[in-house]
Amino acid sequence: YRDHENNQITENKNIPRNRKKKKRAADIPVKRFNDLYEPTGEVLGSGAYASVSTYRNLANQQEYAVKIIDKLGMRSRSKVFKEIEIFHVCGGQDSILQMHEYFEEDEHFYLVFEKMPGGTLLANIERRLHLSEHEASKVTKCIAEALNFLHSKGIAHRDLKPENILCEKWDDVVPIRICDFDLASGIPVSLEKDSCKTPELLTPVGSAE
Repeated sequence: YRDHENNQITENKNIPRNRKKKKRAADIPVKRFNDLYEPTGEVLGSGAYASVSTYRNLANQQEYAVKIIDKLGMRSRSKVFKEIEIFHVCGGQDSILQMHEYFEEDEHFYLVFEKMPGGTLLANIERRLHLSEHEASKVTKCIAEALNFLHSKGIAHRDLKPENILCEKWDDVVPIRICDFDLASGIPVSLEKDSCKTPELLTPVGSAE
């Protein structure tokens, strides 16, 4: 501090010399997707406005399946958030794909999912040429459990097919995870207890073939 009487600078012993300034929230840099993940080069799938590739988390070195949605090509921003909301509601359900986190940036959405090494159920069936009755019953049981959970929350998938079911293992058809909720009915507005009911669905959707 300045001693005005003697016109000299005097050190105040009560003030720590190395005191650090507290960082404000605005001073902390926001982590972007590419700051936390690196691509492995493996492409898992692609569509009209989105692609799915494998990325490695730089912190834990674990691989994830990342759905990259191009904002310029997508039909509706709210539709992406509806899908995110559905995956949030389905957190912890064994037969539904689990979302780890998501990022929204200027040009893309990044939805980070657990990676399913077994690929799609369709590819698994094609490799085997057929399923045994026992294998088919195990797959059906997992799908039924997932649908029962979804319907209890008032959600209809509306595009359930072997391409939208993923296998955890390469050499077995189960466990499976249902994925791709692009055409799902969404989350009911009412939050009252036992009020969840799938709304009447009149719009034709799904895969024509």
